[in-house]
Amino acid sequence: MPSQKMLRTLLRTFSTMIMIILVTPSGVLSASSDTTLVKAVSAKNIEEIEIAVAKLAMNGTAIDMEAVINEALLSDQPEVEKAALRGLKRLSPGVGLSWLCTQAKEHSRKQVRDLLMTYLATRKESESFKAVLQGLYDPEDSVVLSAISALLKKDHNGCIPHLIRALRFQEDKDKDLSLVAEKLRETMRELTGADLFAASEWDSLWKGNRKKLEKKEKLDPSKIVMKGSGVKVTPIRFFGHELVSQKIVFILDTSISMKAKDPKVELEGVGEKNNPGKGTGVNHKRDQDDKNSDDLPDSRMRLRRVQKELKRMIRELPKSFQFCLISFDADVEQMSQQLIKAHPNQKRRAMKFIDGFDPEGFTSTDLALDAAFSINGVRTIVLLSDGMPYRAANPIDGSALLDNIDARNRFEHIPIHTIGFRATSGSASTFLEELSRRSGGKYTEIP
Repeated sequence: MPSQKMLRTLLRTFSTMIMIILVTPSGVLSASSDTTLVKAVSAKNIEEIEIAVAKLAMNGTAIDMEAVINEALLSDQPEVEKAALRGLKRLSPGVGLSWLCTQAKEHSRKQVRDLLMTYLATRKESESFKAVLQGLYDPEDSVVLSAISALLKKDHNGCIPHLIRALRFQEDKDKDLSLVAEKLRETMRELTGADLFAASEWDSLWKGNRKKLEKKEKLDPSKIVMKGSGVKVTPIRFFGHELVSQKIVFILDTSISMKAKDPKVELEGVGEKNNPGKGTGVNHKRDQDDKNSDDLPDSRMRLRRVQKELKRMIRELPKSFQFCLISFDADVEQMSQQLIKAHPNQKRRAMKFIDGFDPEGFTSTDLALDAAFSINGVRTIVLLSDGMPYRAANPIDGSALLDNIDARNRFEHIPIHTIGFRATSGSASTFLEELSRRSGGKYTEIP
């Protein structure tokens, strides 16, 4: 049995080891700052959270950074997360930053990897750049999308060959029409000025124009000679909007207002079927027809037009495509609780679901969006509606709904493409446009 003197010696040694772990080079106890952060998060004091994180950042140890992750980045509170990222600006290069770069690649929670991609986008160190590049191969598409956005913010054309390799990686997995693949192309289009499709084409472009591109000179698309396959897979269209994703949930408004009939519109230079909608440079001219809505044919009823276009699109879906249909008025109806593959039997099931649309009730857009976000694996949402979110009982606050979607979507990065009707433009289209803008989607207007 150890003597009393030996026990005291062991105790002193243990205490010294604890102090070595807790005390930083500046002499400040990390444990103290950690406790301050815990209290600030508990009190939801945003200013104190930022200050506490800044102190931990100045200490700069791996233990300090782990405290920031555990107490702030995993708080599931958007304002707390933002405050923590602001506080991390005080972190100098060293052990703490290296540890965060490692966590951006290896942390078990995708929320942490996502937030760290956002943070590392603001850093200039090469190790931060490398960590973001590795994010292009994260197992979660949402983190890959965050890494792509981070690279664009870095504004460094040295990332182009890495984007090309990431696109080839998507192609090898038969995901050349996925949202991730399209975001990779979109980023390269912005960096180069070119508009290509396959990774082989982008690779030829980079090899032939490397010196110009490294100087951040944009290329003239008219002078680009294709050296790849030259074949572009044509995406599916819905009311003229290209659906560049293979996992989509469609949300269709079946409220009473969808029973209305709109006058036919004469389009200049393009048929209605292929009209890409508002904001695309296509001119519209309203037909000089002052007929009463009751005199218009049933084919001009909004819901009938939606049913027709939806069926046309579903017939053209490739088998690799996964989708789900949701209709909503006062209540929400789902074709299924998960994404389904576009096999013939599932397409027939979808047609039957579409035939059941019956315009009635209010416009519970909030419930429909909630249902869409609850579907596992969804990468794109398409919302078609002709009115503002509205319910007589339990009214919907449009502004609060937008903020709620922002919070819910912050780790998914799901673009919400919205489609409205010109006849109901105004507050309804303003809401739909803002929903798309915030989520990185696009708004299309049906004449």
